[in-house]
Amino acid sequence: MAYEHLAPWYDALMGETVYKAWQSALSRRLSPVRAAVDLGCGTGVMAAWLAERAEIVYAVDASPDMLAVAFDRWGHLPNVRWIQSDLCDLELPEAADFALASTDVLNYLLTREHMESALCNIGACVREGGVWALDTLGPRRIEALRGGVWHDVRDDLAVLHETDVDGETIVHRVLGFVAVDEEEGLFVRFEEEHVQRYWDAETLSDLFARTGWDVVEVTGDFGASPLQDADRISWLLKRRSGG
Repeated sequence: MAYEHLAPWYDALMGETVYKAWQSALSRRLSPVRAAVDLGCGTGVMAAWLAERAEIVYAVDASPDMLAVAFDRWGHLPNVRWIQSDLCDLELPEAADFALASTDVLNYLLTREHMESALCNIGACVREGGVWALDTLGPRRIEALRGGVWHDVRDDLAVLHETDVDGETIVHRVLGFVAVDEEEGLFVRFEEEHVQRYWDAETLSDLFARTGWDVVEVTGDFGASPLQDADRISWLLKRRSGG
């Protein structure tokens, strides 16, 4: 299962850059709301941030391992509800006023049918007029991922990350070693494979329109880059009334 081994190390390997960028962008635009939902909440960093700005936050992820890490860190927050669910099957006790899907969550939807199903279902979880902020992989990131190889070596962890891009399909292969006894030098070997799809901005705009979402704003790298040169594309959508 994806992130079965990487979940405890996800934030250390990823860093805070994307989280900080989203927090900065949302701080300027997000007013306090009744209910928020963090779609693909991962380790819960953004859900915890949203908990300071919403009466209740629904933190959703398909990975039980990610949710376990999130709950271990943020389970003390009284206004966060942790939910394991796929985006296509998600049901909430109430419609959210605000939704967030950061760190390329939608790029894990691999087919048009799956994407349309998820977009429609997310629409059912957000009230009419509600706002959804999200990001997707940009063209510059895709070029960087072509035949890419990265490594990260620490005292208690070593990771080799290889990526292949074939058309719209992105395959991440991770080989890692985690220390189980540092004094004895004992490590456990693991392998994970993650598959994503690149969705260009034009296709996504069409899919959003078809599933009841109006695009309020779309920017490259939170306004720092044109879309064609962006590493990450950020979107601000509004749930269409009657959509």
